Amino acid sequence: MYQCKDIADEVNDYIDGDLPLGKRVGLFFHLLMCSCCRNYLQQIRSTISIVTVSKPKENDATDTKVLAEKLHNLCKNHNH
Repeated sequence: MYQCKDIADEVNDYIDGDLPLGKRVGLFFHLLMCSCCRNYLQQIRSTISIVTVSKPKENDATDTKVLAEKLHNLCKNHNH
């Protein structure tokens, strides 16, 4: 079973369709069950859309493991 950290690690390849079918299906099912990750995916898609237009020059140094932990904690706190 895939987890929130897998979404954070693979979101770009998922959006681009660059994942093997099995992994893509697994992440899809996780997204069906996890509203936090669905929101995260939508935010990433929106960000990509904005960045495509504005083309900033910053380098991406996002720590996806830390991001996944924060996302998971937010989701746990929100659901209780």
